[in-house]
Amino acid sequence: MNTARLKDFHERYYVPNNAILGVVGDVQFDEVVPLIQEAFAGWKGHSITPSHQDKISAPAPTKITLVHRPGSVQTNIVVGGFAVRRTDPDFIPLTVMNRVLGGGPSARLYLNLSERLGYTYGAYSSITSGVYPGDWRATAEVRNAATDGSMHELMEEFKRIRTERVPASELDEARRSIVAGFALSLEQPGKLLNFWMTANYYRLPQDYWDRYPEEVAKVSPGVVEQAAKKYVDLDHLQFVCVGDSKQIKDTLRKYGPVEVYDADGNRLE
Repeated sequence: MNTARLKDFHERYYVPNNAILGVVGDVQFDEVVPLIQEAFAGWKGHSITPSHQDKISAPAPTKITLVHRPGSVQTNIVVGGFAVRRTDPDFIPLTVMNRVLGGGPSARLYLNLSERLGYTYGAYSSITSGVYPGDWRATAEVRNAATDGSMHELMEEFKRIRTERVPASELDEARRSIVAGFALSLEQPGKLLNFWMTANYYRLPQDYWDRYPEEVAKVSPGVVEQAAKKYVDLDHLQFVCVGDSKQIKDTLRKYGPVEVYDADGNRLE
Protein backbone atom coordinates (compact mmCIF):
# COMPACT_ATOMS: atom_id res chain seq x y z
CA MET A 1 0.00 0.00 0.00
CA ASN A 2 1.44 3.39 -1.01
CA THR A 3 0.41 7.01 -0.47
CA ALA A 4 -1.04 7.40 -3.95
CA ARG A 5 -3.42 4.46 -3.49
CA LEU A 6 -4.55 5.74 -0.11
CA LYS A 7 -5.24 9.17 -1.57
CA ASP A 8 -7.17 7.65 -4.46
CA PHE A 9 -9.29 5.57 -2.07
CA HIS A 10 -10.04 8.62 0.07
CA GLU A 11 -11.05 10.79 -2.88
CA ARG A 12 -13.21 8.05 -4.34
CA TYR A 13 -15.20 7.02 -1.26
CA TYR A 14 -14.98 9.84 1.31
CA VAL A 15 -17.85 11.88 -0.13
CA PRO A 16 -21.07 13.18 1.48
CA ASN A 17 -23.35 10.94 -0.59
CA ASN A 18 -21.47 7.95 0.84
CA ALA A 19 -21.65 9.02 4.49
CA ILE A 20 -24.03 9.16 7.44
CA LEU A 21 -23.98 12.01 9.93
CA GLY A 22 -25.42 11.69 13.39
CA VAL A 23 -25.77 14.28 16.16
CA VAL A 24 -26.69 13.70 19.78
CA GLY A 25 -27.02 16.20 22.59
CA ASP A 26 -29.13 19.03 23.94
CA VAL A 27 -29.78 20.58 20.52
CA GLN A 28 -32.78 21.23 18.32
CA PHE A 29 -33.01 20.00 14.74
CA ASP A 30 -33.67 23.47 13.32
CA GLU A 31 -30.65 24.82 15.18
CA VAL A 32 -28.11 22.17 14.30
CA VAL A 33 -28.88 21.67 10.60
CA PRO A 34 -27.71 25.16 9.51
CA LEU A 35 -24.48 24.60 11.46
CA ILE A 36 -23.91 21.30 9.67
CA GLN A 37 -24.65 22.83 6.29
CA GLU A 38 -22.19 25.63 6.94
CA ALA A 39 -19.45 23.33 8.22
CA PHE A 40 -19.69 20.91 5.28
CA ALA A 41 -20.58 23.36 2.52
CA GLY A 42 -17.27 22.79 0.75
CA TRP A 43 -17.53 19.01 0.79
CA LYS A 44 -18.61 18.07 -2.72
CA GLY A 45 -20.03 14.70 -3.70
CA HIS A 46 -19.72 12.66 -6.85
CA SER A 47 -21.04 9.37 -8.13
CA ILE A 48 -19.28 6.28 -6.88
CA THR A 49 -19.23 2.64 -7.83
CA PRO A 50 -19.81 0.53 -4.73
CA SER A 51 -17.21 -2.09 -3.99
CA HIS A 52 -18.73 -5.57 -3.88
CA GLN A 53 -17.23 -8.72 -2.44
CA ASP A 54 -19.95 -11.32 -2.57
CA LYS A 55 -17.58 -14.23 -2.03
CA ILE A 56 -14.64 -14.63 0.28
CA SER A 57 -11.79 -17.04 -0.16
CA ALA A 58 -12.17 -20.46 1.40
CA PRO A 59 -10.33 -20.66 4.73
CA ALA A 60 -6.82 -22.05 4.48
CA PRO A 61 -5.67 -25.05 6.51
CA THR A 62 -4.31 -24.26 9.96
CA LYS A 63 -1.02 -22.36 9.81
CA ILE A 64 1.19 -20.49 12.24
CA THR A 65 2.80 -17.26 11.09
CA LEU A 66 5.70 -16.44 13.41
CA VAL A 67 7.05 -12.88 13.42
CA HIS A 68 10.61 -13.04 14.68
CA ARG A 69 11.35 -10.50 17.41
CA PRO A 70 14.90 -11.18 18.61
CA GLY A 71 15.35 -11.13 22.35
CA SER A 72 11.64 -11.05 23.15
CA VAL A 73 10.86 -12.49 26.57
CA GLN A 74 7.24 -13.24 25.72
CA THR A 75 5.07 -14.59 22.93
CA ASN A 76 2.10 -12.61 21.66
CA ILE A 77 -0.47 -15.13 20.39
CA VAL A 78 -3.38 -14.21 18.13
CA VAL A 79 -5.54 -16.94 16.62
CA GLY A 80 -8.82 -16.88 14.79
CA GLY A 81 -10.86 -17.34 11.66
CA PHE A 82 -13.78 -15.98 9.65
CA ALA A 83 -16.87 -14.71 11.46
CA VAL A 84 -20.07 -13.11 10.11
CA ARG A 85 -21.54 -10.06 8.47
CA ARG A 86 -23.28 -7.66 10.84
CA THR A 87 -26.64 -8.60 9.36
CA ASP A 88 -26.08 -12.35 9.69
CA PRO A 89 -28.61 -14.19 11.91
CA ASP A 90 -25.65 -15.85 13.62
CA PHE A 91 -24.36 -12.52 14.97
CA ILE A 92 -26.15 -12.74 18.32
CA PRO A 93 -25.49 -16.48 18.88
CA LEU A 94 -21.82 -15.86 18.07
CA THR A 95 -21.78 -12.91 20.47
CA VAL A 96 -23.04 -15.14 23.28
CA MET A 97 -20.61 -17.93 22.37
CA ASN A 98 -17.75 -15.45 22.43
CA ARG A 99 -18.80 -14.15 25.85
CA VAL A 100 -18.58 -17.68 27.25
CA LEU A 101 -15.26 -18.40 25.57
CA GLY A 102 -13.28 -15.24 26.15
CA GLY A 103 -15.43 -12.13 26.26
CA GLY A 104 -14.32 -10.90 29.68
CA PRO A 105 -12.47 -11.67 32.93
CA SER A 106 -15.14 -14.18 33.97
CA ALA A 107 -14.92 -16.09 30.68
CA ARG A 108 -13.12 -19.38 30.14
CA LEU A 109 -9.90 -18.19 28.56
CA TYR A 110 -9.17 -15.70 31.33
CA LEU A 111 -10.16 -18.05 34.13
CA ASN A 112 -7.98 -20.82 32.70
CA LEU A 113 -4.83 -19.14 31.37
CA SER A 114 -4.75 -16.20 33.77
CA GLU A 115 -6.43 -17.22 37.00
CA ARG A 116 -5.76 -20.96 37.12
CA LEU A 117 -2.37 -21.23 35.42
CA GLY A 118 -0.93 -17.72 35.71
CA TYR A 119 0.42 -17.76 32.17
CA THR A 120 -0.69 -14.21 31.35
CA TYR A 121 -2.33 -11.08 32.73
CA GLY A 122 -5.15 -11.52 30.25
CA ALA A 123 -6.54 -13.96 27.68
CA TYR A 124 -9.59 -12.91 25.72
CA SER A 125 -11.58 -13.44 22.54
CA SER A 126 -13.61 -11.06 20.39
CA ILE A 127 -15.58 -10.84 17.16
CA THR A 128 -15.77 -8.18 14.48
CA SER A 129 -18.39 -7.82 11.76
CA GLY A 130 -19.28 -5.37 9.06
CA VAL A 131 -20.61 -5.19 5.53
CA TYR A 132 -18.34 -8.15 4.82
CA PRO A 133 -17.60 -11.03 7.19
CA GLY A 134 -15.25 -10.09 9.99
CA ASP A 135 -13.32 -12.43 12.23
CA TRP A 136 -13.33 -13.96 15.65
CA ARG A 137 -10.02 -14.06 17.45
CA ALA A 138 -8.44 -15.08 20.71
CA THR A 139 -5.38 -13.34 22.13
CA ALA A 140 -2.87 -13.89 24.90
CA GLU A 141 0.55 -12.46 25.72
CA VAL A 142 2.56 -15.05 27.65
CA ARG A 143 6.13 -15.51 28.82
CA ASN A 144 8.26 -17.71 26.57
CA ALA A 145 8.26 -20.64 28.98
CA ALA A 146 4.45 -20.65 28.94
CA THR A 147 4.10 -20.68 25.14
CA ASP A 148 3.60 -24.44 24.90
CA GLY A 149 1.14 -24.58 27.79
CA SER A 150 -0.80 -21.60 26.47
CA MET A 151 -1.12 -23.05 22.97
CA HIS A 152 -2.30 -26.32 24.48
CA GLU A 153 -4.90 -24.67 26.70
CA LEU A 154 -6.18 -22.47 23.90
CA MET A 155 -6.76 -25.55 21.74
CA GLU A 156 -8.44 -27.37 24.64
CA GLU A 157 -10.83 -24.48 25.22
CA PHE A 158 -11.63 -24.31 21.50
CA LYS A 159 -12.42 -28.04 21.53
CA ARG A 160 -14.51 -27.78 24.70
CA ILE A 161 -16.73 -24.96 23.45
CA ARG A 162 -17.42 -27.04 20.32
CA THR A 163 -18.17 -30.38 21.95
CA GLU A 164 -19.61 -29.75 25.43
CA ARG A 165 -22.91 -28.04 26.10
CA VAL A 166 -22.41 -24.91 28.17
CA PRO A 167 -23.81 -25.43 31.70
CA ALA A 168 -27.02 -23.50 32.33
CA SER A 169 -25.50 -21.36 35.09
CA GLU A 170 -22.50 -20.35 32.95
CA LEU A 171 -24.69 -19.52 29.96
CA ASP A 172 -27.09 -17.54 32.13
CA GLU A 173 -24.20 -15.47 33.49
CA ALA A 174 -22.96 -14.77 29.95
CA ARG A 175 -26.38 -13.70 28.68
CA ARG A 176 -27.04 -11.53 31.73
CA SER A 177 -23.64 -9.87 31.32
CA ILE A 178 -24.36 -8.95 27.71
CA VAL A 179 -27.82 -7.60 28.48
CA ALA A 180 -26.62 -5.69 31.55
CA GLY A 181 -23.80 -4.10 29.56
CA PHE A 182 -26.27 -3.08 26.89
CA ALA A 183 -28.66 -1.59 29.46
CA LEU A 184 -25.89 0.46 31.10
CA SER A 185 -24.74 1.75 27.73
CA LEU A 186 -28.15 3.32 27.15
CA GLU A 187 -27.21 5.94 29.73
CA GLN A 188 -24.50 7.26 27.40
CA PRO A 189 -25.67 9.58 24.59
CA GLY A 190 -22.72 8.56 22.41
CA LYS A 191 -23.68 4.90 22.71
CA LEU A 192 -27.28 5.65 21.82
CA LEU A 193 -26.13 7.46 18.72
CA ASN A 194 -23.86 4.57 17.80
CA PHE A 195 -26.76 2.12 18.10
CA TRP A 196 -28.88 4.26 15.81
CA MET A 197 -26.02 4.64 13.32
CA THR A 198 -25.43 0.88 13.34
CA ALA A 199 -29.08 0.10 12.65
CA ASN A 200 -29.20 2.75 9.92
CA TYR A 201 -25.93 1.79 8.25
CA TYR A 202 -26.60 -1.95 8.14
CA ARG A 203 -30.33 -1.49 7.50
CA LEU A 204 -31.30 -3.52 10.53
CA PRO A 205 -34.98 -3.62 11.57
CA GLN A 206 -36.09 -0.43 13.29
CA ASP A 207 -36.94 -2.41 16.43
CA TYR A 208 -33.61 -4.28 16.42
CA TRP A 209 -32.34 -2.76 19.67
CA ASP A 210 -35.76 -3.03 21.32
CA ARG A 211 -35.63 -6.79 20.75
CA TYR A 212 -31.90 -7.21 21.39
CA PRO A 213 -32.12 -8.29 25.08
CA GLU A 214 -34.86 -10.78 24.23
CA GLU A 215 -32.85 -12.24 21.35
CA VAL A 216 -29.78 -12.64 23.57
CA ALA A 217 -31.87 -14.35 26.27
CA LYS A 218 -33.19 -16.86 23.70
CA VAL A 219 -29.73 -18.25 22.89
CA SER A 220 -29.66 -21.83 24.21
CA PRO A 221 -26.75 -24.18 24.97
CA GLY A 222 -27.42 -25.98 21.70
CA VAL A 223 -27.27 -22.74 19.74
CA VAL A 224 -23.94 -21.84 21.39
CA GLU A 225 -22.55 -25.24 20.45
CA GLN A 226 -23.74 -24.86 16.86
CA ALA A 227 -22.10 -21.43 16.59
CA ALA A 228 -18.84 -22.78 17.99
CA LYS A 229 -18.77 -25.75 15.61
CA LYS A 230 -19.44 -23.46 12.68
CA TYR A 231 -16.96 -20.67 13.43
CA VAL A 232 -14.29 -22.13 15.72
CA ASP A 233 -12.97 -24.24 12.86
CA LEU A 234 -10.13 -26.31 14.29
CA ASP A 235 -8.90 -27.41 10.85
CA HIS A 236 -8.53 -23.83 9.59
CA LEU A 237 -7.27 -21.81 12.54
CA GLN A 238 -4.85 -19.06 11.61
CA PHE A 239 -2.22 -18.19 14.23
CA VAL A 240 0.01 -15.13 14.29
CA CYS A 241 2.67 -15.29 16.98
CA VAL A 242 5.23 -12.60 17.71
CA GLY A 243 8.33 -13.60 19.67
CA ASP A 244 11.90 -14.82 19.54
CA SER A 245 11.91 -17.49 16.84
CA LYS A 246 14.93 -19.24 18.31
CA GLN A 247 13.12 -19.82 21.59
CA ILE A 248 9.58 -20.69 20.48
CA LYS A 249 9.67 -21.96 16.88
CA ASP A 250 10.09 -25.64 17.74
CA THR A 251 7.32 -25.41 20.33
CA LEU A 252 4.90 -23.85 17.85
CA ARG A 253 5.57 -26.60 15.31
CA LYS A 254 3.71 -28.99 17.59
CA TYR A 255 0.51 -27.14 16.68
CA GLY A 256 0.85 -26.68 12.93
CA PRO A 257 3.17 -25.70 10.08
CA VAL A 258 5.19 -22.57 10.85
CA GLU A 259 6.28 -19.78 8.52
CA VAL A 260 8.79 -17.29 9.91
CA TYR A 261 8.91 -13.60 8.94
CA ASP A 262 10.79 -10.56 10.14
CA ALA A 263 8.99 -7.47 11.46
CA ASP A 264 8.97 -5.94 7.94
CA GLY A 265 7.12 -8.92 6.47
CA ASN A 266 10.08 -10.55 4.76
CA ARG A 267 9.97 -14.36 4.73
CA LEU A 268 12.86 -15.85 6.70
CA GLU A 269 11.99 -19.54 6.49
